[in-house]
This record gives sequence, C-alpha cells and structure tokens, in this order.
Amino acid sequence: MTNLIAAAPPVRDIQQTRDVGHLPVEPRTAGEDLADTIRVGVVGVGEQTANHLLPALLTMPELRITALVDPLRERRDALATRIGVLSGFDSVAQLLAEGEVDAIVAACPPQAHEQIAAAAIAARVPVFVEKPPATTTATLVELADAAAESGVVTGVGMNFRWAAPVRRIHALLDSGAYGHPTVITIRHVASKPRTPMWGLSLLRSFLLAQAIHPVDLLLQLAGGPVIDTHVTRQVGSTGTMVGLQLGFASGIVGSLICGSQATRFESRIEITTSSGATMCLTRLGELTVTGGLVPPEIGDPRGWSQSWRPSPLDVGFDRTGFGAELVAFSRAAATGADFSPGLADLLPTYRILDRIEER
Repeated sequence: MTNLIAAAPPVRDIQQTRDVGHLPVEPRTAGEDLADTIRVGVVGVGEQTANHLLPALLTMPELRITALVDPLRERRDALATRIGVLSGFDSVAQLLAEGEVDAIVAACPPQAHEQIAAAAIAARVPVFVEKPPATTTATLVELADAAAESGVVTGVGMNFRWAAPVRRIHALLDSGAYGHPTVITIRHVASKPRTPMWGLSLLRSFLLAQAIHPVDLLLQLAGGPVIDTHVTRQVGSTGTMVGLQLGFASGIVGSLICGSQATRFESRIEITTSSGATMCLTRLGELTVTGGLVPPEIGDPRGWSQSWRPSPLDVGFDRTGFGAELVAFSRAAATGADFSPGLADLLPTYRILDRIEER
C-alpha cells in the first residue's frame, strides 16, 4: 500500500545559506550580471524584512535586490552594505521615478502598505505587501479594483498558506483518498498584541496582526462561501480572545479559537474528513493522519495513524512559507501569471474580520 503522507508531492526545498543575525554572510557583489533576473526593490528594513523576507529573497537565483527603501537612512544604508545593494531611497516615489525595479516587496505598517500598493499599481509595477495589506475593507476593495483594472500582479504575505506542512495537507486532500473535509478546527494563540498598534483600536490591531492568519487559512481550507457566522470575543488588559464558528455552503463546519493571552505562539489545525480520517497539524511542524487508508493487514483503521514531520535540519524559509510564497510571486511578476493571495483574495478574510469587530 502507498503511504500517501510520504508520497504526497514534495515541497520545494530552498537552499539555505549560513547566516549571522538571519542574513547571509556573503553579500552579492556589484559585478554580478543582473540582466536575466527580476529586479526587486524592498521597502521597509525593519524586523520582518531582516528576519524573514530578505533571507528568503537572497536565496532565490531568479531575482536580485537592486534597491532598499526606508526613510531611516542609517539603518537602510547599513543593511544595504551588508547585502551588497547599491541603491537606497527615502520613498517609493523616488524608487519608481528611477525605474530600477521590476517588482516591489514591502513590509511596513498597513497605512504604508496602502500607499505603496497604490503607487506601484499606478506605475504598473507588480507589488507584494506583507499582511495586513490595508486597515479597512473599503480601502482594500479600492486597491484590488485598481489592480484588476490595470492588470498589475499583486501579492499579500500570508505565509501560513504556503507553509510546507499546510501544502502537504492540500496534497493529501487533493488526492481524493481521504474524502473531503467536513469539520475544520483551528486553535491559534500567541502573546501579542496586548496594546494597540498602528493607531488602531486594540481589537482591530489584534484582528489584523494575529487573527488574520487563522481566519484566512480556515477560509482557504474550507473553500466556498460562508453562509452562517457565530462570534464570541473578549477584549481586556490581559489580551484578546475570539471564538468563531463558520458554516459553509458546502456543508463544512469551521471553528476557530484565536487569542493573545498565551505565553508563546501555539498552533493546531485539525480536519475531519468524510472518510472518517482526521488530519492534525501541530505547531506547523508535525502532521498526523488517523484512520482513513490503512494496510489490509492492519484491519480496523481506528487505531492506525501515520505521521509526517520535517527533518531536524529543515529550519528554512520553505517550511514556514516565506520562501515558497516569494518564489511564486516572483514568477508571477515575471510572467504576468496570477498569484494567490493577491489583494482581492484577502477580501473574504477582511469581511470575516469585520463581522468579528462588529459583533
């Protein structure tokens, strides 16, 4: 019998470099030929960029970072020197005026993402922004409509969608061997935010900084329109907690517990299928499938399970999704192909977040 967990299509392994402070030791040199690569301008050189986006981008042979943009010149120029980037700008307007990029990748506050996306779309330059892409659904609609009208490729950094174990779940479900999902339960808790961010209310800050990930993942795993929504929530000085139950037109029931009252990040995704199998992914690391297909000699499937876990050496950006999503976006930017999630793909997620806030 084929072990479907082991036989699921392999996730892409992105070669990792030895790092110091999460950045490669060897910078790119000024003499490298950039003619056949995508020129990327990176906007915002804060923690998210330095720890996740830049290390992933620097492993990708199909692109080169040709400019950094940040008004804090000392920090920007120090980072540019470390990675061998020759151009630095104070604003996206300056970057676009110079015409030195084929695509933009940005990790900034959501208000800046709105402005960056609008400028890139107006200049017909593909743009990828980290979550959250906007502060409100109305603004996200405007940006998505502008992108559609201009035919510009857009991307939003939702790395959970692209994490290697989540893609393995999709491969198992797409195989048809386990039936289709009937119940999806997600528990996603963390230690932040406990104070307001970005000039927004504490609840809106929590929804855009934390809850956006599991809500988006729940919608993606279930598919189809939501026809029923039940929300409970608590907001206080010790953190925020949201309980969400969604009914889908397909008959799938989805439930989510998300909060900021934990001491550290914990994640658990559990899917029950129409064949009676249960798929459980813990901490985006270990996937266990119970029931479903079993070897004939086992007999009763109820006590049978199969497990998949990444190699102890697999600590790269493909496992967490940052590498895979940026590879896919760069290829879409180069070819004009669709990329998901783009700005429009986040609208269902934002509408659920609005329902939580309006409760």
